[in-house]
Amino acid sequence: MSENNESRRGTVGGQAVIEGVMMKSKDSIAIAVRRENGEIVKKLKPFQSIKDKYKIFNIPIIRGFVNFIEMMSMAMTTLNDSAEMLGLDEDPDKPDEKKDDGEKKSPMILIASIIGTVLGLALSFGLFFFLPTFVGNILKTTFVWIEDKGWAISIIEGITRLTIFIIYILLVTLIPDIKRTFQYHGAEHMSVFCYEAEEELTVENVKKYSRFHPRCGTSFLIVMMIIGIIISSLIPASFTFWLRLATKLAVFPFIIGIGFEFIRYAGKHDSVFVKIVSAPGIWFQALTTKKPSDEQLEVAIVSLRTALKIDPVDE
Repeated sequence: MSENNESRRGTVGGQAVIEGVMMKSKDSIAIAVRRENGEIVKKLKPFQSIKDKYKIFNIPIIRGFVNFIEMMSMAMTTLNDSAEMLGLDEDPDKPDEKKDDGEKKSPMILIASIIGTVLGLALSFGLFFFLPTFVGNILKTTFVWIEDKGWAISIIEGITRLTIFIIYILLVTLIPDIKRTFQYHGAEHMSVFCYEAEEELTVENVKKYSRFHPRCGTSFLIVMMIIGIIISSLIPASFTFWLRLATKLAVFPFIIGIGFEFIRYAGKHDSVFVKIVSAPGIWFQALTTKKPSDEQLEVAIVSLRTALKIDPVDE
């Protein structure tokens, strides 16, 4: 592997959006979506992380939590941007040959996106903090043998959290629009792999690469779950339900920070250790990514080329 190839690792990333892909380079964010008429529209805007502006926020562990907040904000913004680019906010009085179909479909997509974002944030606390801790507390009071074993309680909570995640992903995959989003997720990974391998960004080249990437958000989530189990095992078993819950919330930024550092390291190294620890996250990407079509790969390529400023964007 060439030095240049090594330098490309970790320099770009992205996410799937409504009927498209967002790609982020060091100083730019690009979004490309495919409209119902087949046209690919793209948008480019500058980006500067607060980590680059203030050195204190680039300290290991701290930068992970800062990055998490930035990515959450970016995810919501790019969802809104993709909706606008699809024409979901166009003037209903403006002549459009697909006006009737658009008016029937657009509000539903926009409403679903907003509801999904809000519920995702609201339910994350209940599903991934409250419920697993509640289950662990119930079993602690029911079975005497785990009453004073913090590690056992932590494992139970981790299994509960993982089960919730799997069930959630399996259910949302049944929704056709979500399945298409997972296909764009796969297209994003494949195009990034192709870029990191220094190959020309064409559909035929991108198709050769895996849809499973070590720096994926899914892998990050699984890594955080594993780290959470380890750290939670250090919380005294004697803690009450509410005290245990509060302690887990207090250490959550620390868990995010450690998870970020590992994912960052894993994205740039291929050691046996990295492959072993990354394996669970890679396996779960089979749920959150799907094989994309050539048309979806084309959208991901356009987004990546735009983020890298290879292709211009008409203002």
